[in-house]
Order: sequence, then structure tokens, then C-alpha cells
Amino acid sequence: MMRKWIAVALIGPIAAGAVVTMSLAQGSKIGFVDTLAVLYATEEGKRELEGLNQFASEKQQEVSLLSSEVQALRERYVSQQTILNPAARAEMERDMGDKERTLQRLQEDVEVEYNQLSEALLARMGEKIQAVIIEYSQENGYSVIFMRNETQSFVDVSLDITQDIILIYNQRNPVTGQASSE
Repeated sequence: MMRKWIAVALIGPIAAGAVVTMSLAQGSKIGFVDTLAVLYATEEGKRELEGLNQFASEKQQEVSLLSSEVQALRERYVSQQTILNPAARAEMERDMGDKERTLQRLQEDVEVEYNQLSEALLARMGEKIQAVIIEYSQENGYSVIFMRNETQSFVDVSLDITQDIILIYNQRNPVTGQASSE
């Protein structure tokens, strides 16, 4: 299994290099786009990410508040457990358990909701980015446009069209109103 992953890790860049070499030999145009850079640099991306961060911040405040309540209950229980009658101690333990479960559910719900919002944002913007890339490649005679990532140790700056894509994206998708992540 490990050999398979090593082979994939080595063959992927080699195959990409072969495509680049063949394209250059045939006089074809190739380009690279860093789609994450597009997401972070476009006005819409900045606005949407700000909305997502605002959502996360608000939810983190809710979690922190509930967490403080749980901690206060624990401290009260520890300080009073020896003087409470069995019924009062059992009730306090139940309350503490209920609050802890509520906190855990809230944390899980926030994580799920954040992930859903993030995925929706990436899907929504990814479609628009892809459309801009396709149109750009057709209008400018590109045969191949690769997505830039960390496996590419070097890409000639002249092949990187990320800034062009950001500019076109911003022109076609002007920012108005609030982020839809909220």
C-alpha cells in the first residue's frame, strides 16, 4: 500500500511535467492557477470568508459562555458536595450532566454547521472560478491550465495566471450586500 502512495506521489508530478514538456514542444500554451489564492483574493471571497469567520466567532462565544456555566457548576459541586444531602447532590449531578451534554451537542452542531457553510461557499465560488478559468483559457488560447498546489515545487511566474483570474472574477462578480454565509 505504501509503495502505491509513493508511486502516485512520484508519478503525478512526473506526468504533469511530461504534459508541460509536450505542450511546450508543440507550441501550446499552458498556465497555472492557485484557486485558493483566487478564493482569498477576490472581493466576493474576502466578503464570504469574513461572514464565515463572523459566524465562527459568534458560535465560539456561545460555546465559551456555556463552557463557563459548566465549569461554574463543577466548581460549585466540588465545593458543596460534602455538605449537600443525597437528593440535592443527585440533582446537581444531573444538572451538571445535562449541561455537559448540551455543551457537547452545541460544539458538534457548530462544527457541522461551519463545515456545511464552508463547503457551500467553496462549491458556490468554485463553480464561478471554474467558469472564469474555462472562458479565460478559450479566449487566450490555453491548451492546459493546471491547478497550482503544494506538490509543484516550481512554476515559472510567467505561467501563473492567478492574478488575471482574480481580476476577471472581481469584474464579473461585484460585491454587493452582505455575505451569504451569515
